[in-house]
Amino acid sequence: MGNAITKPNHRPAFEVEAERVLRSLRGAFGELFDSLPEPAVKPQQIAQALGIDKKLAWRVLKIVQSPDPFAAAQYVPGIAAIKTFTDSATRIATPKSLVDGLHRAYADFEGLIRAHAGDRASLEMMLTACAKDDRTTADIAHRRMAFRGNSFIWGAQAKTQLKTVFVRPGDDPNLIHLAMVNGFFKLRQLRDDAPLTVARIRYSDGDGVVRRPAEFCPIDPNSKEERGISLLRDFCSDPLPEVCTVNADAGFVNCELVGNGVGDMAAITCVEGNVARNVASRYRDKNNTLGENGAHICIPCEVLVLDVLIREDTFGLITPEAVVYGELLRGVPYPAPNRERDLLTIQESVAYLGKGPAVLHSSDVPKYPKLARYVFNQLGWDGERFDVYRFRMEYPVVPSTAVLRFKLPEPPL
Repeated sequence: MGNAITKPNHRPAFEVEAERVLRSLRGAFGELFDSLPEPAVKPQQIAQALGIDKKLAWRVLKIVQSPDPFAAAQYVPGIAAIKTFTDSATRIATPKSLVDGLHRAYADFEGLIRAHAGDRASLEMMLTACAKDDRTTADIAHRRMAFRGNSFIWGAQAKTQLKTVFVRPGDDPNLIHLAMVNGFFKLRQLRDDAPLTVARIRYSDGDGVVRRPAEFCPIDPNSKEERGISLLRDFCSDPLPEVCTVNADAGFVNCELVGNGVGDMAAITCVEGNVARNVASRYRDKNNTLGENGAHICIPCEVLVLDVLIREDTFGLITPEAVVYGELLRGVPYPAPNRERDLLTIQESVAYLGKGPAVLHSSDVPKYPKLARYVFNQLGWDGERFDVYRFRMEYPVVPSTAVLRFKLPEPPL
């Protein structure tokens, strides 16, 4: 047997240089703080000691206190604010060597911009990608900007996109029943020709192959079903949204709403639900290793709420995670081999909320517990036995697939 070859773990030159510059800048601010006559550990204290704006004091304190210099980069003030800061420090007789040290450190930071990025915004994106810890604030800020741009490009936006999945053991003990609710709240067109694609439907095993085509049944028995889309009338806007279906790529069916005009006066709330029985593997097998529930992000929205409710006896103890896949290559739908290459570096987590419909309350989704109780009542399932897991994401990426997933258990002996 030959020896295994291990690639050297070299860090990119940019990352090494950026870390040196950012640590130097953090140290320069820290030394200046330490020189103040009175200890200053809060923004208000720093603002009073230096006679500066509290917001500026908060920014520089975030730089000093952040354990990750790359995450702290988003708080570095601009040149005008730096001059305000150092002028104030000079007025209270801060040692000149410390003020000069801060100027040198900031000059190195500006040199980093010129050498590697060309502008401050590009540098911040590059540094955020290097961050190991608190990058959530920067992530959301960039996604918010993307939301605004995509709203204009696609001509539509929504306040909230909802995906709720209800999971319980099937009649076949090796399979599961799935009930799904999809919703868009305050969905509006910004131009009247914009398509309102509210769902893309396709069922497959974990390897991307459709082996058990799902048979859909409406949760609402009075709903008019269109190829798996069944509106829950009591939770939709009035008049009831009109739905059409369009055959799409890779076996998907796109479900679109027919718009009523542009702006708030024509905004739509659309909630649909269906159930598929004995549709997916309950246990690990050669084709399935993960339990995965995803929401396709086709329309820019302010918030995605992806909740999975699992009856307590379905899988046993699970540890779910949240991941997001980019969908630029639409010919390779999720799931598919090598899709891990399309993972986006977005830091999100799954929260366990407890049991039963009552814990679903959310300011993002009106009457949410009532909606869940309605689903449970229609299906004849005991909602109090269901554990609730939530993946909430602000300004989800368009196009992408947000997934809540967990390891499937081994089949019983």
